Amino acid sequence: MPLKHIQWITGFITVLLALPIVIGLVGTLLPAFHYFPPLGEYDFSLSPWRNVFSQGEFYAGLKLTLITGIGAPVLALWLALSLLAWGYQRPFFKKIEALLSPILAVPHAAIAIGLLFLLSPSGWIVRLFSPWLTGFERPPNWITVQDPYGISLIFALIIKEMPYLLFVMLAAMKSIQARESMQACQALGYSRFTLWRKVLIPQLYPIIRLPIFIVVAFSLTVVDLALVIGPNTPSTLAVTLFRWFNDPDLAMRYTASAGAIFLMITIFLVLGGWELAHKVFSAMTRCERSNGKRHGVSDILLGTGVILGAFTLLSACIALILLPFWSLAKRWRFPDALPSQWTWDNIERATPLLMELSANTLIIALFSTLIACAISLLMLEIKRHSMTNSASPSQQHAFDWLIYVPILLPQIGFLFGLHVLLIYLNLNGDLCAIIALHLMYVLPYVYLTLKGPYLAYNEDYLLQANRLNHRPWRHYVSVKIAMLKPALFTAFAMGFSVSIAQYLPTLIAGEGRYSTLTTEAVAQAASGDRKQVGSMALLQAFFPVMVFWLAQIIPSRWTEWRLTIKKRLKKALTKKDKTCSA
Repeated sequence: MPLKHIQWITGFITVLLALPIVIGLVGTLLPAFHYFPPLGEYDFSLSPWRNVFSQGEFYAGLKLTLITGIGAPVLALWLALSLLAWGYQRPFFKKIEALLSPILAVPHAAIAIGLLFLLSPSGWIVRLFSPWLTGFERPPNWITVQDPYGISLIFALIIKEMPYLLFVMLAAMKSIQARESMQACQALGYSRFTLWRKVLIPQLYPIIRLPIFIVVAFSLTVVDLALVIGPNTPSTLAVTLFRWFNDPDLAMRYTASAGAIFLMITIFLVLGGWELAHKVFSAMTRCERSNGKRHGVSDILLGTGVILGAFTLLSACIALILLPFWSLAKRWRFPDALPSQWTWDNIERATPLLMELSANTLIIALFSTLIACAISLLMLEIKRHSMTNSASPSQQHAFDWLIYVPILLPQIGFLFGLHVLLIYLNLNGDLCAIIALHLMYVLPYVYLTLKGPYLAYNEDYLLQANRLNHRPWRHYVSVKIAMLKPALFTAFAMGFSVSIAQYLPTLIAGEGRYSTLTTEAVAQAASGDRKQVGSMALLQAFFPVMVFWLAQIIPSRWTEWRLTIKKRLKKALTKKDKTCSA
């Protein structure tokens, strides 16, 4: 890409990334100290902090947040490492890899709704064993979802996080020469799990540290998943803060802001504690890793993780399969394992609403993802140019770390600060504002997905094309972008699925004027109307999965389709010319 004024462009992108983050943080930090001019408060005070610490639900919510926010990432990392150690380089593991994309593509709310249909006292698991085994003719009075200990929320988080970590690990395996290490260790007599535990996992962890931190931050701050399947008496801290921010009593906004700042501090403390725990664990196991034993008792831990990881993936698939069942069920009484009557009426009745929700969802997702792809290409070209011309190729730009700040900070922490700005600019409830907030969360994933393939591209192809005919922009599109089609389509699919899943940004910027499949599905999840909720969750899951499928199909057939269309157009034009001349 022929770029001019690179320093100006770099500065503009950096400001573009930093400005909403700073405004959002300031907009939350000042009310946390009782300074909020829109409500006529100009004096600083610590009263919001005293109010936070005097709330009993704050401590209960913090306890649940720490249990679910630390427990889920630990378990997800364990299961992902176990599955990778068991299946890497084995032919049948490709089938498990094929399951990752659909599960990654499905939004959090759809997964949570599917789990509600699976795990609730009247869910499919209880139906499957009733009444012939359990004796239940009516749903039991069990608390299997939204339990006060957050077990169902932890399970839902693991289902969403484990495939992501496994996907990241598979992409990182090329960086550590895993195949050569496995061959050498197996030749020395090490068992498969032992060589992973002693050799490969210590090499892999530093590479995936950032994705792990993203998973931890997400677990500590998730709202939509916790609203659907998490405990509600009390709720996690993020849900409690969300409720305080929406309280009719505007004075609660100060308390909510103080709680949001505390949640940010908690995230940094947890991430610091996570890294400290890793260093301590590495120091404690250093002798065990170098003792030369070909087997170890701790290998049982990885073996157990394989069984639990496979069960988790199976549960995710069953939860997704149940969505169309409820959408098409006319009569499904307990304890029937399958509906006794089927109908399209559920979808037909909901068609006007689903059409409106789908239109809003697709418009927001398409525009935010296309803009994210364009900005990512520009940022990566600047980075490639700097790596080529700089004395230190590893030099980091400001946007290299700014871009990840929004996904490491709690949404509840600075989106409400941005909401004040949107109200001040009279942009609240505007479609462009929703797209802009979605862009903050889509851009990091698009950039991260595209970064490796783009920087690894061999520029000699483009250089040779420009030597033959100097048309930089045309060759950039027809040569470089054409060769990067698979990576571009994958990045687009990833960004599209992230946008579909956004709940708080849509709710805060849209103010209810633009509802999407995600916001409506979460709102309807507690209504008890499983048929309507199932239809929304089914569509919510369908669009990302379809885009991921197209991202795999289109690049391999693009050239064939383009040449076929070109040939048919040429024939049609030739036939038209002959007709006109006759």
